[in-house]
Parts: sequence; C-alpha cells; structure tokens
Amino acid sequence: MLLGEPNHTDFDIHFQCFGISVRIHPGFWAISALLSLPAGREPMPVLGFALAIFLSILIHEMGHALAFRKCGIQSHVVLYHFGGLAVPDSVGSYVGYGSHYSPRSKIFVTAMGPGVQMLSAVLLVLVLRGMGKTDGFLSGVVRMPPSWTADPIGQLQDISNIDGALLPYHALQQFPEQSRPGLALVDKNQDALITLEELVEYESELEVTGDFAMQMWAEVENKIPGRYVPRAMLEHLTGAHLTALQLADRGETMLILWDDVVSAHLNSVSIQNKFLSIFCFGFIQIGLFWALLNLVPVYPLDGGQITRELFVLSGTPNAVVKSLKLSIASGVVIGLVGMKYDMMFIGIMFFLLAYSSYQLLQRMQGRYF
Repeated sequence: MLLGEPNHTDFDIHFQCFGISVRIHPGFWAISALLSLPAGREPMPVLGFALAIFLSILIHEMGHALAFRKCGIQSHVVLYHFGGLAVPDSVGSYVGYGSHYSPRSKIFVTAMGPGVQMLSAVLLVLVLRGMGKTDGFLSGVVRMPPSWTADPIGQLQDISNIDGALLPYHALQQFPEQSRPGLALVDKNQDALITLEELVEYESELEVTGDFAMQMWAEVENKIPGRYVPRAMLEHLTGAHLTALQLADRGETMLILWDDVVSAHLNSVSIQNKFLSIFCFGFIQIGLFWALLNLVPVYPLDGGQITRELFVLSGTPNAVVKSLKLSIASGVVIGLVGMKYDMMFIGIMFFLLAYSSYQLLQRMQGRYF
C-alpha cells in the first residue's frame, strides 16, 4: 500500500472482484507500460509483462481487502501509478471497529497483501514444474539451485556432475598445421573434432604405445576444449536425463556435444509461446522479488507498517519514532544497493521513501517530543 488514494478521472475503469470494488486509474497503465518495455519491442511480450504486473498487484491488494473484510472493515481497491491501495470505505468503518482492530489485526491485514502475492507466484512455479517447464527467473536470474524448486534445467546439472559424463575435444583447426594431415586419418566421422579417445583408438591401430596419442593431445593442452558426452552414457541414464541426451544425438558416428545438449534441453523445457513465457517470468518476478521488497521495513511499504506494529506490540517506548528511524536507515541502505547494481528506479524510490520518513519523523518530534 503506497501513499494516498488518487483523484477520480473520466478514464478510470471500475469492476467488482469477490464483492470488492476495484478502480484502475489511468496512471497504472502508464507505469505498467513503462516497466514492460524491457520485455522487448514486439507488442506481445510487452502485453504479457503488463498483464503480469496487473494480476500480481491486483492479487496483492485483494489480499489486503479480504483481510479488511475478515476484520469487519469494508474497503475498496485502487490500482494507480504507485502500485495499489486497499482503502477503507470510510473513516468510521476503519476507526469505529474500535479495540477489535488491534495491532495484531493490523499486522494480519498488512501481511496478507504480500503473502497472497508470493503464494500466487509459488503456485505458478509449481504448475510449471508439474508441466516440466522452467520459469526462467528463479534459476536463470536469481541463480537459485534448480534442485531447490525442481526446475527441469537441473537435469543438465545432474548429468554434468556424473564422473566421466563430460569429456574434452578440440577442433581440428586448434592443432598445429603440420599435424592436421595425420589427424585427418584419426577423424573417421569427418566432423573436424578430435577427441583423446579417437587418438588412442588410432594409436592402437598403429600398434604404437603411448607416443602418438599423447603427443598430439599435448599440442592443444593449453587451449580451451569443447565438451562431449560419451555415447556409453546413453546406457546408464533413464527418463528425462536420457531424453536430454537423445535430443542432441546427431547419429551413432557423431559426438553428442554438450552445447547441443544444453541448447536442445533448454528449448524443450522453456515455454515456447512468447506471450506466456514473458507473462510467467514477470508474474513470478513481481510476485516474489517485488513482494519481498515491499516487506523491507520502510514507510509506507507493508514492511514498514508491520515493523511499526511490532514495535508497538513489544511495548517499546517511542515505538513509532524508532520504527521511523529504522525506516530511514533501511531506505538509505536499499537505495544504495539499488544504485550499486544499476537498479535506478529502485534506488531512487527508496531514497525518496527514506526522505519521506525523515520528514515525518521531524514533524513528530517537533510536535510531540
């Protein structure tokens, strides 16, 4: 929940969701379009990301509104350029609930927004995993170990971790020019890729022991090799791991190149429809990353409001003042982190929120302390 409710306009969109009135201010579409531009220049990816923003924020605010209803307070939802708000329908309904709307109730209402938002993102991850698809965010951007979320790209990691599953090869062009005519005899499948296994096999045909193969291989030891999967691995793997290798298998006489395995597998577990791919990526990114940011103890974010109520519940003297000081410090830290990692929007936003908390603290101390 951010700042105050915007004024009504002739371009507002109104509808009901679970019996709760929802209003969409035109500023919401403007900021959604701006945030969706990095998704690409084509309209479908931009629309996919914009839809993800809309649904995720709507779910967030509906979480607040439904929690209000649970506490006996009627409210409505507004989506606008700063995100969204769940607003009590009247001061009387908000204040008149009296002692029943306790700090614990306030924490419940505040936490329900990011809570249901993150839950919806997790549910989408589970649906994708059930379909054998990757979301492109948790493992691809966050770099979370695929095994933590059963991401199917972890199957590549499983294969690469097997001892002897990946062996080196060198392109023929990497060998010294004077050695290439002899190596052409080694390269029986004519793929211009030379493996140590091929060198040793050719050496055995020449009935030479330990000379030819190792001498040739030593000529390229200082060069970065490619990697391939020995064909024997097809006999030791089953299920999705075997399928990953078979997708890259170009025939019995050819090497199963690891780059081909990775490319084919990622293609098979990725969502092929661009609109759905961007939507799922955006919905999970917003539902997890943005929701976690919203829990930072900075006013007026949900985390700041929860922190305030926790200070009050703890019986700490000057609880609100202390929560504001924490808000200022947290806002500055997150702002600096945002700037460090080139997230300018986040950096500037948290600096502004920290300054807003500072102004509020000054007013409170000047009036009451």
